[in-house]
Amino acid sequence: MFQAPLTASPEAVVKSLFMRAEAESLASVRMLLREAGLPESDLREEHMEAFFVSRAGDEGILACVGLERFGDTALLRSLAVRADARGHGVGDQALKTMEAFAASKGVNRLCILTTTAEPFFEARGFERCDRTALPASVQASSEFKSLCPASAVCMFKEINPTSSTKKHRHG
Repeated sequence: MFQAPLTASPEAVVKSLFMRAEAESLASVRMLLREAGLPESDLREEHMEAFFVSRAGDEGILACVGLERFGDTALLRSLAVRADARGHGVGDQALKTMEAFAASKGVNRLCILTTTAEPFFEARGFERCDRTALPASVQASSEFKSLCPASAVCMFKEINPTSSTKKHRHG
């Protein structure tokens, strides 16, 4: 599907709100993830319950972010911003939205796998960690087992300051 160039002003992009995704958003989310080079083959309608999307008018989805929960740890996945909307704070909005959502669901720690966005996440408080330091349930996820390459950097961030999970810091 062709995406017309972004016509909204940068201010409108920054003010775009993230809303819970609906099951009907799946095809658009998957397309955005493919365009961003992120894994999407395992996404199903039920995953949309833990996804947020941002739209600007009738231009389709500008950005998305998802979460897979594993007890008090959650895998932040699929944070993607459409190429023509990057550089306007939309990624920051996506991350803040998901951190608030995760905290409201009792998540203490977010983790990610990334091959391209380590500086983005590091600047926002994520720290490198060894994959084996994360709970076995996270390591058994499709992202860890097969969708993301072994060369992907593993990172985590404590989102609950009273959590005692600093033990996951490794190099």
